[in-house]
Amino acid sequence: MKYAPLNHVAAHFLRDAHPARVASRNERDLLRLIWKSPGIERSSLTEPLDLTQQSLHRIVGRLHDRGMVAFSQSENRRAGPPSPELTLRREWCLTLGISVNVGSIGLCLMGFGEPVDNMEIPQTGSSLSEEMDRIEAAVEDILARRGAKRRDILGVGLAVAGHRMFETAFNCPLPLAHWSLIDLAPLLGERLGLPVWADNVARTAALAEAIFGVGRDVADFAYIAHLHGYGGGLVSGGMPFRGSFGNAGEFSVLFGRQDYDDRPALNQLLEHLRASGRVGLTLRDLKNENLVDWDGVEEWIDRVSPAHNRAVNAICAIFDPALIVLGGELPHSLATMLIERTEFNNLPRHGVLRDVPALAVAQIIDAPGAIGAALIPLFETVL
Repeated sequence: MKYAPLNHVAAHFLRDAHPARVASRNERDLLRLIWKSPGIERSSLTEPLDLTQQSLHRIVGRLHDRGMVAFSQSENRRAGPPSPELTLRREWCLTLGISVNVGSIGLCLMGFGEPVDNMEIPQTGSSLSEEMDRIEAAVEDILARRGAKRRDILGVGLAVAGHRMFETAFNCPLPLAHWSLIDLAPLLGERLGLPVWADNVARTAALAEAIFGVGRDVADFAYIAHLHGYGGGLVSGGMPFRGSFGNAGEFSVLFGRQDYDDRPALNQLLEHLRASGRVGLTLRDLKNENLVDWDGVEEWIDRVSPAHNRAVNAICAIFDPALIVLGGELPHSLATMLIERTEFNNLPRHGVLRDVPALAVAQIIDAPGAIGAALIPLFETVL
């Protein structure tokens, strides 16, 4: 039977048991508006939700009784009947994001829509069973730091580096071969005793950037994830666009095997710097903002700039976003060098150039994949 995470959500989070549901459609619309505009007055919600005042009061009251929404009164209240200000109760639930990258596994513990703690453990390249043991121990550690229990967790988002293949299985880079072609969500869900949703790590990083970063005011943008490999994600209408097979934004597909060494992927930079004499470097060392001053880095930027420009112009032609974000584990200084070398294919027609997207460096630099992954259970159930 196909794994359905919602069927594994703890009963104390559910509004209805048959079928399992955390919130109704109207409740979700309301919660999302409150999440986006904390402190919004109840009276201001009637028009955008197209609800009668009676229906709105009933829904808000039910959410308040369940402990999902908190009331407060403004000290600068307008004239007229009082209307409470509404915020989400951050302690109503926790969600957990886990991102599996080459070299590291990130964890993000999130309250009801707000990150509260991050941690990172090394990705050792051991067996999957041993990796699961270490993840489970890390989950206990991050919960203990907040005085929380597993029963407080609504759900888990798992973000994995690699192409999505079937259900929750991914075809990962070689260092993550032991994570590949295995239906991961039910496996991790059984280990943690929690519901698990899974997605590609570049897309969850794009989601984190859409909600908390430079993309929060942009409806349509592309996110280029410079990780061990070279991938990305597309955000359309403020939400990730996954495509028919769950692989929209796999920018590496733009390059044939003969071009792979010239992509701006960080494993290629790592090999280039090791060949230049920095033998002991790891991916973690490349987060150094002074990296741009190292011998060989500018040479590498010059080598990969044509591939970078090919990707940027393909994104413009196919997706036409307002913004392209350079992120992943790319240091800001290195991202800035790539932006400075960007060349748009923009020949004038009748003396006029077409509009092209702005380029920006990602704002979410600590565990973006894990932060985005922690949002998935919320978007799948309550927001």
